[in-house]
Amino acid sequence: MSLKSICIFVLLTVIGLSAAAPHFDLYFHPRTMRLDYIHSGTGTTESFSFDDVYEESVWAGPVTRLIDDSNLGKYLFQVFDERTGTLIYSRGFCSIFGEWQTTEEAQKINRSFSESIRFPWPRAGVKVTISTRNRENQFIEIWSVSLNPGEVNYRRNGTYSNVPVTPLFISGDIRNKIDIVILPDGYTKDQMKKFHQDAKRLVKTLFSTEPFLSGRDQFNVRCVDLPSNEEGIDDPQKTIYRDNALACSYNAFGSDRYILTYDNKTLRKIAARVPYEHVCILVNAQKYGGGGIFNLYTTCISDNEWSDYIFVHEFGHSFGGLGDEYYTSDVAYSEFYPQDVEPWEPNLTICTDPDRVKWREMIEPGTPVPTPWGKAEYDARQTAYMQNRKELKANKAPLSEIDRIRDENDRWIHDFLRNQPYWGKTGVYEGAGYASSGLFRPYIDCRMFSRSLTGFDPVCSRAIGRMIELYTE
Repeated sequence: MSLKSICIFVLLTVIGLSAAAPHFDLYFHPRTMRLDYIHSGTGTTESFSFDDVYEESVWAGPVTRLIDDSNLGKYLFQVFDERTGTLIYSRGFCSIFGEWQTTEEAQKINRSFSESIRFPWPRAGVKVTISTRNRENQFIEIWSVSLNPGEVNYRRNGTYSNVPVTPLFISGDIRNKIDIVILPDGYTKDQMKKFHQDAKRLVKTLFSTEPFLSGRDQFNVRCVDLPSNEEGIDDPQKTIYRDNALACSYNAFGSDRYILTYDNKTLRKIAARVPYEHVCILVNAQKYGGGGIFNLYTTCISDNEWSDYIFVHEFGHSFGGLGDEYYTSDVAYSEFYPQDVEPWEPNLTICTDPDRVKWREMIEPGTPVPTPWGKAEYDARQTAYMQNRKELKANKAPLSEIDRIRDENDRWIHDFLRNQPYWGKTGVYEGAGYASSGLFRPYIDCRMFSRSLTGFDPVCSRAIGRMIELYTE
């Protein structure tokens, strides 16, 4: 695919996809259908198989914008009225399997993951399809299944009905608000008060950050108070294993700081205790870590000095579909962003044509594209820092010394970036998406780039704002 073709694709993406809005009451009941399936394969193959269907509680999702025109996500599921072929619901999403495919392990073995998609309960038979992106970034259908809402074997006990629920704040009716559920992992029965305090603190941080601050009244937030039998979560590199409710663990895909759970069934059963659209898992741990997968869930540790940063950053992934803009930290992926394919994430690009880059209307006249910044000096400093950190760890240096050089480096990054000539200007800055060259970000610094408490840049803020509109308009 040529650079010109890629840039044209970007232009079409920005223009967006349009579809007539189906009427909710014509096609759906206000309940939730959850389709579970098994997603299997290797780094180059994938297959799907039907698992189960659950009837969950009242539908908490949108009742007006039923068709997702954001063009975000590695995957897209669509629900069609089987009699007429009318598209009546769709959403883009990402999955653990989709990330796993980019790891070294995926080149060696076949693996399976439990996954779910959720949509309003249909009044009549539907055909559900799942599509994935090809190398040209087009969605190609790879699986479909027909579902009859009258099927007697569908499960209707998919929740823990006796687990307490604690609302953090309620802004309005679930039909036109965004409903977040916060789940605890590694909190014992005696630590539920701590869980509530941690959740309140992190939610306060999220809604002190724009554009969530301005959009706060569009959200409802609830906690489900399911305790774990033991405190903490698994940390395989330290041979630590815990009997925790959601089976969250450090070292996902071999990355020490990456926290995921593969126990999709339990996660869904707990979350279904309340009406929800977006899931956050708060992990009772101190060691740095977290994760965020678009339209799946956010994970964040509770007691690290960077917990506030992590929570907001990872929610940027899971809610806003934002990509990581940093590129100097170690990651588990071998080629997460092929450099001949335009990323679908709204804040990453390989396009350097100023007339076609996807955030072109936000670039001021006179700003060069690509936009220069002190990249060589930044890279040299980060290479030296990472080497120093690696040597200190190998020599079993005190944690205080490792923390000291980290804090020193963070301060240097903060000051260095703000002294660049195009600071405060939207542009096309090289270095993003775990790649030093060939991938570009829209701003010198952002919550998706550095670990400073910088806010979201204008492009990321716009993307988050569009997601808020998708769920509330």
